[in-house]
Amino acid sequence: MIARRSRVFVAFLLALSFYFFHQAFFSNPGSKGFDFVIPNGNNRIQYPFKEKFKGITANARDVEKAEAVKRVMKRTWKFYKERAWGYDEIRPVTGAHRNSRNGWGATIIDSMTTTAIMGLSDIFADQYDWVVNRVDFNKAEGLVDPFETTIRYLGALVSTVDLLEAGLIPPPSPTFRKDILKQAKTLADNLGPVFDTPTGMMWPRINFTEARGMDMYGRRHQHVEVHLARAGSHWLEYSTLSHLTGDGVYLENSTKAWDCLVFNRRGEPWPGILESPRSIWTGLPVGTTRTLGAPDDSHYEYLIKAHLLRPNHSTKHHAKRWYQAMTSAQKYLASITKSQTDPHTFLLSYSKGRYENNMGHLTCFIGGNLLLGAKYLSQPSLFKFGEALIEGCRHSYVSMPSKVGPEGWSWMPRESHLRPPHFPGPITLPQKEMYEKTGIWLTAENYNLRPEVVESYFYGWRITGDEKYRRWAWEAFEAIVKATEAEWGYSEVDDVTEVRKEGNLRDTSESFWSAETLKYLYLIFEDPELCSLDEWVFNTEAHPLKRRL
Repeated sequence: MIARRSRVFVAFLLALSFYFFHQAFFSNPGSKGFDFVIPNGNNRIQYPFKEKFKGITANARDVEKAEAVKRVMKRTWKFYKERAWGYDEIRPVTGAHRNSRNGWGATIIDSMTTTAIMGLSDIFADQYDWVVNRVDFNKAEGLVDPFETTIRYLGALVSTVDLLEAGLIPPPSPTFRKDILKQAKTLADNLGPVFDTPTGMMWPRINFTEARGMDMYGRRHQHVEVHLARAGSHWLEYSTLSHLTGDGVYLENSTKAWDCLVFNRRGEPWPGILESPRSIWTGLPVGTTRTLGAPDDSHYEYLIKAHLLRPNHSTKHHAKRWYQAMTSAQKYLASITKSQTDPHTFLLSYSKGRYENNMGHLTCFIGGNLLLGAKYLSQPSLFKFGEALIEGCRHSYVSMPSKVGPEGWSWMPRESHLRPPHFPGPITLPQKEMYEKTGIWLTAENYNLRPEVVESYFYGWRITGDEKYRRWAWEAFEAIVKATEAEWGYSEVDDVTEVRKEGNLRDTSESFWSAETLKYLYLIFEDPELCSLDEWVFNTEAHPLKRRL
């Protein structure tokens, strides 16, 4: 009798466990309508350019424009090597230099994949020598940011191995794989203590000297919080490192660090979209912000890319979570401007029970990400949503006098059901004048050499084959070069409403200018088979990683 009761009790526990598992993963409101089969990596993503251009004189490669982008890359590198070699960045107005990424030569390493893709063998040889023989990842200037270090440095190193093994550029040494991976492992091992938390989520900073995770100010305590991008933008890089080295610890650490977000056990009012920031001690939200923009953006970007990189049973859940988040964004965050003649689609944010009608340049990655995931998952509604967001981001460019987009802007939402029902409008006279003319007004006038808009053009061109995306990219390229060109390179701009005004350059040029912005522009005009989306996944710093199909 006792044995029978035990069996009944065990059966009851198993049934209860199955119920909660089912509720957590399959009965989420966001999964309604999720009745399609997630592919096993075999869905074609990229437009069939070979078939389109077969037998006609036109070509999917625009040599003249690709070479124009390459010349800007060469000029960028020339002045960096002359004036700032070994430092993280050049100051393009004064020709000085600065270290902003721990003094490891961020511009050298972050742009390695760009020079490899462009076939710039001489420059790549210098970069390779720096990586293999010069840089010391055992020492760091100041506290190390694991997020930026992973996407810029570690991402560049593992991507370079993939690119060299794919034959994109002749390797400078027959031992390139061993030599680069030795440095990548050194860096990853020194970053290892950032995973030392109860949840496995990464500390915001690490002290290399003490080999201890820290908060952003170098302190250790139990009230540290991180936003979603920091918590969930490492899996692609660590997964690739584990594959290349055969050491699974990197993938294991990264998977555990991301799991409390990917397999969130708490209720989600908007399925797939999480509240932020989160405690690294508990994994629970300590804030109320819900946004696809900074500082949460690349968590959502990586959900679909994780499955594309390694399409297996485990990462199918990541693809599902991406679908949930994008469907929720379409339902809860999409906003159309009030303009009757020229409406545009943007993304709201939500915090403390209120919508915020602000969007930033960083958020403009999402249009391309939507095209990528929607094409792969065969979701036409999400695809159209992505196209609309790309057009909205283009409007932020073409409506400016410089034709370069700002860091941030606002608009008056058409939707009447949102809270607050009456959004704050433009305040200053210039804001009011711009709103009357363009339907938006600026909240941040600067341009920081960012890639997100041309990144979405890249996905638009590669996935649809629509020439408008190449046309838009060329417009952006010409405007950006005109606005940012300085004596010693290309600089951030103070005010995009000014056209080459004296003193309008900030004398700053982060490494993503050559790592991302120029790479995406070049790939738009080069042969589309170069880094095809059917074979490669780009990390959030535009480093291509080989898909493991």
